[in-house]
Amino acid sequence: MKRILSIFFTLFSIEAAVAAPLRHVGDFSLLDHNGYFHQLSRFSESTAVVLYVYGNNCSSSSDAVPKLNLLQEKYEARGIEFLMIDPFHEDTRESVSEKLDSAGNLVPVLMDRSQLVSQSLGVRSSGEVLVIDPKRMSLIYRGAIDSRALAEQSALGRNYLEEVLSAVVVGASVISDVPWTKGESVAYSSMSEINTRGASYVNDIVPILQNRCITCHREGGMAPWSMSSHEMVRGWGEMIRETILTMRMPPGQIDEDYLDKFIDVHFITDAEKVSLVSWLDAGAPRDGEVDPLTAPLIPQSDWALGEPDLIIEIPAQDIPSNGVLDYKFIPIEIGLEQDQWVRAYEFDVGEKSVLHHIIAYTQDERQQKQNASLGGSRTNFGSYAPGRDHVEFDANTGILLEKGMRFMLQLHYTTIGKPVRDVSRIGLYFHDAEPEYLLSRTAVMNGEFVIPPGVSDYPVMASATIEQDSLLYNLAPHMHFRGKRVSYSAHYPDGRVEELLSIPNFQHNWQMVYRLREPLFLPAGTVIKAEGAFDNSVSNLLNPNPAQEVRWGDQVWDEMFIVWMRVGEIESTLAP
Repeated sequence: MKRILSIFFTLFSIEAAVAAPLRHVGDFSLLDHNGYFHQLSRFSESTAVVLYVYGNNCSSSSDAVPKLNLLQEKYEARGIEFLMIDPFHEDTRESVSEKLDSAGNLVPVLMDRSQLVSQSLGVRSSGEVLVIDPKRMSLIYRGAIDSRALAEQSALGRNYLEEVLSAVVVGASVISDVPWTKGESVAYSSMSEINTRGASYVNDIVPILQNRCITCHREGGMAPWSMSSHEMVRGWGEMIRETILTMRMPPGQIDEDYLDKFIDVHFITDAEKVSLVSWLDAGAPRDGEVDPLTAPLIPQSDWALGEPDLIIEIPAQDIPSNGVLDYKFIPIEIGLEQDQWVRAYEFDVGEKSVLHHIIAYTQDERQQKQNASLGGSRTNFGSYAPGRDHVEFDANTGILLEKGMRFMLQLHYTTIGKPVRDVSRIGLYFHDAEPEYLLSRTAVMNGEFVIPPGVSDYPVMASATIEQDSLLYNLAPHMHFRGKRVSYSAHYPDGRVEELLSIPNFQHNWQMVYRLREPLFLPAGTVIKAEGAFDNSVSNLLNPNPAQEVRWGDQVWDEMFIVWMRVGEIESTLAP
């Protein structure tokens, strides 16, 4: 037995020694200089990822860009992905685009504003190239791109990167790292400052958690665990770090270039990211005699917006353990004794694990009689989807609910392998007086797409024309598991184009309402365009079947492309 164990541990030691040179690379996500989202782990089906450290003012980078583009042209079809990463604070998307677009560059430049990704990769200067195995998340090579970059006077000259790639695509051994000692040094000033003075748990970290996380990560919150103490945060530290570096949290993030246009959006600043990750990397030390996270929270209502003026009880719904469920349509009397103007609404959902969405339609007496056998005609009031459980309107706007109206609810459930009973409610909040603008809900949508099997970036577009002078108040995109990204723009009658919003990494589980800080005037004839993409590849971990051709459909394994918009029509004389 001892001999067997000895052989086992000998073999284990040999295997460990072979594995030791493999240098682990953690997953990360960044936006490139054109605003597109890239995540390392989503390249898992690629043979390798080339990541070049770029600096806009670096001569080595200027020399390398045409070489990288030539190599991309040669190796892209052989499963090699090419990216650059820019860790320099002085470089902006605009400055990078201005320099590279004129040169015909096609390699995306990842803008590492916080420098956290570059720091985690051990980047010291521009000009270095890293070749990564995205399946094993490990480094294959790091160093100089070629001998000319090192100013070596070799008679033959060597292209180190191409030697590596030509070996990788045929499964051969690669050359050893060729150390890179040139380029522009990266100054990690923010991290150095924090590491020097040390981040304070009480004064630095807790305020970040309270402002960015604890709304959901609290007892009774929608997150799966509560940030109820230092011990809990430290215990979940590795996951917190991963979600920050991959941009999974905070959820529903928009492109930071649009943050000033919107309110109530989830985001975390670069400085906050650096403080939090640096503190975690230092072992999450605690200071202060009292842990602020253990202090009792102010008791909250079951309702995020406080107690509603009227609560609509939805009849309990029994959901079977399996099977494909058709939409349910349930009429519910509102019971108003007089007309009311709605300033906000909220869905208190009983079983979020099975409820895909609720759409509430209003029906007056006339609509109830039209197409009565099919439930009557109806007007879209509002909806629930994951991440979108309550909506507030601007102070001078509202939705009119007339006496005698009822709701027609559309409920979409999915099965989870066990029977579930859902008991949900709708909370309505009323104005005291009639507001200035009547809100309506309209949409931009496209239902004509056919997504081929296996494609990782299938583009889709939709547009709608605004028929009357209107004010735009919010945008709410809707896609299913294969939704990848979506952006919106307004094309005005005078030829101007205004970019409204970009969601580079659409998350099906977080379907937000994005509320404009100030309503946007849309003159009659304005065209709202939505541009997005679907990921039907195996790299999309939510994809139920990459081998399936996908069309518009009701179920989550089908797809949709909708942008709901809340608008208020105005008289032309009131237009700014």
